[in-house]
Amino acid sequence: MKVNRLCFILPADFNEIAPLDYPPVEKPVKKEGKKHPYRNCGAHFVGFIRDSLRRFYGSRCLLHCANPRRQQSSVFHDLAGVQMSEKVGGDNPRIFSYAELYIGSKGFCQDEILGSGGFGRVYKAVLPSDGTVVAVKCLAEKGERFEKTFAAELVAVAHLRHRNLVRLRGWCVHEDQLLLVYDYMPNRSLDRVLFRRPENTGAPPLNWDRRRKIVRGLAAALFYLHEQLETQIIHRDVKTSNVMLDSQYNARLGDFGLARWLEHELEYQIRTPATKRHQFRLVDTTRIGGTIGYLPPESFQKRSVATTKSDVFSFGIVVLEVVSGRRAVDLTFPDEQIILLDWIRRLSDEDKLLQAGDSRLVDGSYKLADMEQFLHIGLLCTLHNPLLRPNMKWVVEVLSGNISGKLPTLPSFESHPLYISLSSSSNTSGSKSTASSRLSTATATTSSVNITVSFASSDYATATEETIYETAEFGVNGSSLSTSSSRRPTNFFMVDTPREIPFKELIVATDNFAESRRVAELDFGTAYQGFLDNRHHILVKRLGMTKCPALRTRFSSELQNLARLRHRNLVQLRGWCTEQGEMLVVYDYSANQLLSHLLFHHNNITGSSILQWRRRYNIIKSLAFAILYLHEEWDEQVIHRNITSSAIILDPDMNPRLSSFALAEFLTRNDHGHHAATNKNKSVRGIFGYMSPEYIESGEATPMADVYSFGVVVLEVVSGYMAADFRQPEVLLVKRVHNFEARKRPFEELVDTRLKEEYNTEEVLRLTKLGIACTRSDPKLRPTIRQIVSILDGNDKSFIEEWQRKEGSEEWKERNACSLSLVRRIHALGLH
Repeated sequence: MKVNRLCFILPADFNEIAPLDYPPVEKPVKKEGKKHPYRNCGAHFVGFIRDSLRRFYGSRCLLHCANPRRQQSSVFHDLAGVQMSEKVGGDNPRIFSYAELYIGSKGFCQDEILGSGGFGRVYKAVLPSDGTVVAVKCLAEKGERFEKTFAAELVAVAHLRHRNLVRLRGWCVHEDQLLLVYDYMPNRSLDRVLFRRPENTGAPPLNWDRRRKIVRGLAAALFYLHEQLETQIIHRDVKTSNVMLDSQYNARLGDFGLARWLEHELEYQIRTPATKRHQFRLVDTTRIGGTIGYLPPESFQKRSVATTKSDVFSFGIVVLEVVSGRRAVDLTFPDEQIILLDWIRRLSDEDKLLQAGDSRLVDGSYKLADMEQFLHIGLLCTLHNPLLRPNMKWVVEVLSGNISGKLPTLPSFESHPLYISLSSSSNTSGSKSTASSRLSTATATTSSVNITVSFASSDYATATEETIYETAEFGVNGSSLSTSSSRRPTNFFMVDTPREIPFKELIVATDNFAESRRVAELDFGTAYQGFLDNRHHILVKRLGMTKCPALRTRFSSELQNLARLRHRNLVQLRGWCTEQGEMLVVYDYSANQLLSHLLFHHNNITGSSILQWRRRYNIIKSLAFAILYLHEEWDEQVIHRNITSSAIILDPDMNPRLSSFALAEFLTRNDHGHHAATNKNKSVRGIFGYMSPEYIESGEATPMADVYSFGVVVLEVVSGYMAADFRQPEVLLVKRVHNFEARKRPFEELVDTRLKEEYNTEEVLRLTKLGIACTRSDPKLRPTIRQIVSILDGNDKSFIEEWQRKEGSEEWKERNACSLSLVRRIHALGLH
């Protein structure tokens, strides 16, 4: 008997199988706090919202604010009786009624004001429905400028999912008022905590460990915005007052009122295989905005545009503030110390950099080397020439300790123009070309002297050349700006969230699930492609009938898990359908085919398309970033448990998107940053050949189990062989590679022969060593996903000796006894 692919779907545990007599539809069992009385707005209220928005944005603008019309016969509940629309939409931004915000803030009482900024006030509110504490940002002004600010913040933040960003809960439009609802941050903003004085508050200064964690968190947030989304977001107003602190003093970047977004366009340069060029098309970028003291020098040029290097400069200023405990501009200091950046630059030239450290920090509570490193990074990020500033990816890796060796040498700042020059008012009458003539806030008055702030001119408007930083990508490529300030973008104010899609729409989109529309047989289902509303390219996965408890569990898990995540290398959920008694999951789809198809289901005819090495390497690199996001950069730690070559979808440009989240498990972080499984059930589920030995034995989902699966995919990409192929004498790829390593054969012999030696030898050795290290039988000998990302960026020094220690044959067989036993049993059945 011959099979093309062997997939084991282990049965559900006994206690998972529930009878099919679900709770009545009209009284579903829900967790406390999930359902909100205002969530299902009546038709009159939805009409009111639409009419209000039309006054602001005109008839061309579209608002997705109403839940789609549901047929009662198709309402779907999971095995716990929770309605799917509530389960999937629970974390998505929603429309709040003005009444609940008014009641929750005690009538927007003055006592509930948390702060002011971003064109409005921020109030603390307690939602009357479930007691949740939120922060309500009120933009009460009128005019197109404020409307655009509201829309920019809403569009920019609505779909962001990162542990270091403030989460948007929803919005409200009431008469002339625009309101945004965010998670409440108990420790308020960084500036309040950082600059408070013990003599005034009695509270101790922020300790060094918390400062270091805040800087790392802010760096991770900016890296996510700049490089880990389908659309690149430039914040444009990074400052201490916009860095919020949660109950554990984790940094959460907020206030996206000035945010602008750019579309990524990935272009591979075959002639330079070691690098990948990023180009960004300007979509909706106007003049650089921001706050005095944080603005980069190039922002004061007439035709300057916002780039990621603008955010890098502002980040560098925040780092210097965090280390010194001083504001970017502080008029209480002597003239030569008013501008923080210029003062620290002078200290650097005088080899007195550590004198910039906060004197309130207790001696011995920090390492001098750590403080010096942070100051060094802050000065690198604030270099006058944006081409010489690092990108946030490099900063994150340095702060994580993944880049060894010395940092790039700081230049002498004596030849640099001052960031801000200070002069008396009598000497500034002719300074009409400086920023002070354009920015009223640039003039600060003290009781003794009038000081006019002017900015040094700069010849640098964009950052388009390769930098000196080891992991820095290429910069940005800006196009000309629109000259019409009154023109509204066509995508203004649109918030899409996953929804229930009528079955008839999917029938039209897929031509009644025609064979010509079938893409592949995915794990647990068959996938079809089509176009929804003749606009959205979608992928529809048919899981099966709703009567199967095991498939119901996987269906509800995949919807709930995927709806909560957002990354450019993760497939995005568009909706679902449960009509006609079957379960369908609908994804956004711009794909070409699956990675497994390109690697294994190839045509042996000469001239057939072979996945080139440059593409393979970039697929692995992007996949590693997706897993890093799941493991370390979301609110909870996500263990995918199903990382396979058939779970990786490739778009026409060969950019990968990880899919198949039906088995994903979320580990919640406790107060100490450790993780605990939300699902105590430890049954083993996965695809044979990709599951790690310890996972098969224990069923416990860990990050190292995902690292093992990732390593198997790496070996597949290098060799062109399947993880498990019963047609081969050696079924398991990991065993074949283990034997290959034991015989001390050259790694080049493992490379896919179809590449005909057209590959980068250094990258082949790196990937092969990485694949072997990730698939060690002992999880303690595997690298973390952050270390993997660093290695893939070319930091081969990150390889440690433990990873390269060879496993003995007996030790390997003992740890992989379960897999080897299963192979023998399948062979005995005559499957091949």
